[in-house]
Amino acid sequence: MFVKEYLEIDLNKMSSNLQHLNVNRLNIFCVEEKEDINKTYINNTILLVELGKKEFIELLNQPKDKFIDYNKESLYIIRNSNYINIKQLFNKINDCQVNIGRGGGQKNHIICPLEVRFFSYIMAMFNFNYEGVCHFNNFSNITKDRYLPFYSNK
Repeated sequence: MFVKEYLEIDLNKMSSNLQHLNVNRLNIFCVEEKEDINKTYINNTILLVELGKKEFIELLNQPKDKFIDYNKESLYIIRNSNYINIKQLFNKINDCQVNIGRGGGQKNHIICPLEVRFFSYIMAMFNFNYEGVCHFNNFSNITKDRYLPFYSNK
């Protein structure tokens, strides 16, 4: 999801909303331009990790932390980014080469469990306010250079 503008989220309320959905654990990784790591725990439900790109890449390749173990319960917020930047961030995980795809294929009209989980996180984040989600979703106004793997504005 590409968000239109900066938005502050009440993580205590989000934690409560997630508990109503029987989601007991969520790791939020907020990757931005910074050089340190800040961890905040909210109500034993949410772990917010704010970190820089270099620190995020190091985290993805920690031998003791297996990506596959925490990824299912994780939401990644990559600030001021595009598809190419995201591919570069996730190109190696636990010392394995990774190629991020954009989805699509024969099942692209069916909602997968990962999408259900993502939409549950989004609805909890927006306090179940559908209009709020629609307002902040920049889907209709996003430029091609943000989501296509190769695009030039020539």
